[in-house]
Amino acid sequence: MTEFEPGTDLVSRLPLPSHVIVQANGQWRRGWLIGREHEETGWTGLVQYEGDDGAERTERLPADRIALPESDSPSERAS
Repeated sequence: MTEFEPGTDLVSRLPLPSHVIVQANGQWRRGWLIGREHEETGWTGLVQYEGDDGAERTERLPADRIALPESDSPSERAS
């Protein structure tokens, strides 16, 4: 497990768009959740993030590869 907490519940409940962390090409990157879809295999998120070459990427990722950035996690938000 990483320091992030990815999960199906997260993808299904976040407002759109939402700032997220996505696991792409073996590393966690900052990005945006801009859409979601419930499929037979579970939730997927449509995300945008910057690739290694600096180009913006838009792709569908399974929910277990999408998480909240640490600064956006509920335990770190001010009451």
